[in-house]
Amino acid sequence: MSLSRNNFQRTLAKRVTISGTGLHSGDRSVVILNPAEQDVGIVFTGNGERIAGVAANVVETARGTTLGQNGTRFRTVEHLMAALHGLGIDNSYVEVQGSEMPAMDGSAMPYVDAISSVGISELGKRRSVLKLREPVWVIGNGSYILAVPSNRLKITYVMRYEHPLIGAQTATFVISESSFRRQIAPARTFVVYEELAGLAAQQLARGGSLANAIVVWRDGLSSDLRFPDELPRHKVLDLVGDLALLGGRLAAEIVAVKSGHALNVEFVRKLTAYVTAVNAEDAA
Repeated sequence: MSLSRNNFQRTLAKRVTISGTGLHSGDRSVVILNPAEQDVGIVFTGNGERIAGVAANVVETARGTTLGQNGTRFRTVEHLMAALHGLGIDNSYVEVQGSEMPAMDGSAMPYVDAISSVGISELGKRRSVLKLREPVWVIGNGSYILAVPSNRLKITYVMRYEHPLIGAQTATFVISESSFRRQIAPARTFVVYEELAGLAAQQLARGGSLANAIVVWRDGLSSDLRFPDELPRHKVLDLVGDLALLGGRLAAEIVAVKSGHALNVEFVRKLTAYVTAVNAEDAA
């Protein structure tokens, strides 16, 4: 993997507070996004712990991405991570009061709006962009993610559900601040009605409601879609959030077929190992 320089690192201009109910815990939580210095990355703080927002610190991927350390857990970080990454925020201290990120409306748009309300500051150090030298992929349980070399981040997501209202759908986007803000961030999370009993049995979705998720029944949806392909767009949103766990910018063309958080995180861990190996090779 080669390293190229592109633009300067960024952080928030001022702190901003976001509060709401966690999708899975049902508990009230408060998240305070703070400015941070160059090369800090995204760091979650709370309960006396500082947990870097990187794949090595992911401890759970059931219906969301959870960071953890020494018994402290920060659940469902993917929408916030997607918003930070999508808006080009490289560095922030994320102060968490609670155990889960607020679900808001089920999309990343409330986070985007909150960040936009305080503005973004450019720091004095150039940002590193990681470029692949060769394809990198992961495969598991009929799903896969493949990344090939490119000068930009382009994501194609292919989903398939055995459901008459979903079926097979594909969404493709070149990821930029503009495309993320307008075309990806507003896409909301969704759940197929038949999955709800299983989620309840796992103590999940206790904070779920028609206000923060699209419920797909056999014969209709719980609300009008914001985009005809809102469901695969949300899968792209989730993948952007999980890719942010790389801890840096990635330039690659990615095709993800039926992947979820578990495979997304496995993919980022493989990328991380690959970066380490190539950097060691270059240093030899």
